[in-house]
Amino acid sequence: MNALFITLFDTTKPMKTLSQVVSVILLTVCLFSQAHAGLLINPKRVVLADRDRSATLDLMNEGSEVARYQIFFEQKMMNEAGAIVDVPELDEDAVYAKDMIRYSPRRVDIAPGQKQTIRLAVRRPKDLPAGEYISHLVFKEIPSKVDRTPESQSEERLKLAFRPTLKLAIPIIVRKGELDASGAISEVRLFSKEQDQSLLSFHLQRNGERSLYGDVEIYEMAGDQLGERIGFARGIALYTTVSQRKVNVPLVRPVSEDINSLFVRYDEGGKYGGTNVVELPVTLD
Repeated sequence: MNALFITLFDTTKPMKTLSQVVSVILLTVCLFSQAHAGLLINPKRVVLADRDRSATLDLMNEGSEVARYQIFFEQKMMNEAGAIVDVPELDEDAVYAKDMIRYSPRRVDIAPGQKQTIRLAVRRPKDLPAGEYISHLVFKEIPSKVDRTPESQSEERLKLAFRPTLKLAIPIIVRKGELDASGAISEVRLFSKEQDQSLLSFHLQRNGERSLYGDVEIYEMAGDQLGERIGFARGIALYTTVSQRKVNVPLVRPVSEDINSLFVRYDEGGKYGGTNVVELPVTLD
């Protein structure tokens, strides 16, 4: 899913021993789970259609400590692998969503169990060409300061070699004009992994002036009839920085031995202005 990405930052010197590396990996998994579970963002993407002038999103702290975050924009792009990456160099002549949006607050302190609303207002230039403009709104954790005695500091250095910082981001999309787009599916492949795990891979293509955003369903086919749904992926996006991307969908179980075809469906659902439904029967080799 591409509405939200999360990164952890190492803020100290690298490890030098295997035991340190192992400890860091275990600690990272623990802290990642706790931090991600502690902050909820709703919605996980914001689309400002042609007539929209404002929007809101909520941050909910489900953790046990005060959540402190700095909020700012970054410019990112999707690549053909479906990953969201930093734009290597900004185009000085280009217009981005961040150039048209005012938002507040820009720093939040949220008590446990409490909610903070972020308000966004968009002002499109009069001469703005029709199209879709996207930037990512970033929420970067501000670590809490903790007073430590010399003994506790020495003990901590033995246990922790770095301090991870949580960073989350969601896409903010500004649209101008009546935009259209269509999708297609190609290069469908079924992969079997160890322990009877299977994965369906395909390329999602896009034509038009806006991005795609929808859910993927994979069904077994018995003759001309749809059978059991064995794969599902929510919120698969294809942004305007690329015309196609790779999609991988894990299957809940291997394909039945008597099944020789699958049915792949990509459905935008209409929530963000798109109504494309792309369907493709696939014969298995």
